[in-house]
Amino acid sequence: MKIKIYALMLALLVTSGLSCSPKSTPAFIKPAPPDDKVIQDNTQVFDPQVDILFVVDNSGSMGEHQQNLSTNVTQFTSAFTKASVLDYNIGVVTTDTEGYYGNNIPCCGKMVGSIRVVNKSTPNADQVLANNLIVGTDGSSVERMFDPINLALSPANLTGWNVGFLRPNATLVVIIITDAEDQSDNNTADSTYQFLLNLKQGNKDKLLAYGAIVPTKDTMNCPRDDGTPPTKIESFLAMMNNNKNNVFDLCDPDYGTRLSQLAKDIVNKVGNVIYLNRAPDINSIHVYYGSMELPMDFHKGWSFDADKNAIFLGDQVDWSSQPSGSRVKVSYNAAKYD
Repeated sequence: MKIKIYALMLALLVTSGLSCSPKSTPAFIKPAPPDDKVIQDNTQVFDPQVDILFVVDNSGSMGEHQQNLSTNVTQFTSAFTKASVLDYNIGVVTTDTEGYYGNNIPCCGKMVGSIRVVNKSTPNADQVLANNLIVGTDGSSVERMFDPINLALSPANLTGWNVGFLRPNATLVVIIITDAEDQSDNNTADSTYQFLLNLKQGNKDKLLAYGAIVPTKDTMNCPRDDGTPPTKIESFLAMMNNNKNNVFDLCDPDYGTRLSQLAKDIVNKVGNVIYLNRAPDINSIHVYYGSMELPMDFHKGWSFDADKNAIFLGDQVDWSSQPSGSRVKVSYNAAKYD
């Protein structure tokens, strides 16, 4: 009789345990660690940062291209203004590593402009950046891209002239604007890529690069300074994770739109993706912007990508609905598995 009672009690316990478990585990939810037996509340604050370094050719052939860049820069910056949760720094250096930058200060790797680091708090940021991008055409005819990048981000400049530009947690973006091939003396495509990667502690996802150049396969018959195709620059750009769509033609008649697309690409890669620390119980996810809860909506709110275990913010979120400086927070319970 006791054996029957014990068997009945065991059956009840097993049945009770099963009734508390999910009916089925969705295939797209990644399991929590094996020792995770309790649903835990998780809150993550999304504070994306990006540091953008423009490397602009200031040789004699670049006047028209600089003007085109400056005229259309508002289409670039507006993408960041609309994505108000993205905190950005933007600086500009030239391809000139000879001569001086005013007041007998050596030019090399020093950011230009009276306001050298443009960010969200910069008054009239669009105009300031537009002015900074007009770097003139009296620079050296020996255009160097890799040397100025290395110099701009050297400890000497980062703690001096360019102080405040590079932040440890920010994604670093390099944008090269030139009609020439690189002629650096001290750095190659490989060494520059490794240098930048080291600045980001080896995290390839924290490094992006783009080029407005005259590609080797140019179909627009865009004038190329010295006639040399930019194979070194193309090699450098090809090393990046975003290498599928990071080159556009300097003579593209739709330059402004392409510039805007470039900015949107940066926003999508940096400012709209929240990687979660734990695999979530999807039904428990809540996403807030300031005091407003965002809906689960691909465009106007958020969506969840199980493969990347990440929240993607929509391209039509009303970022103006909350005060400047408001943050995005994600609250969720970790997925529970018995």
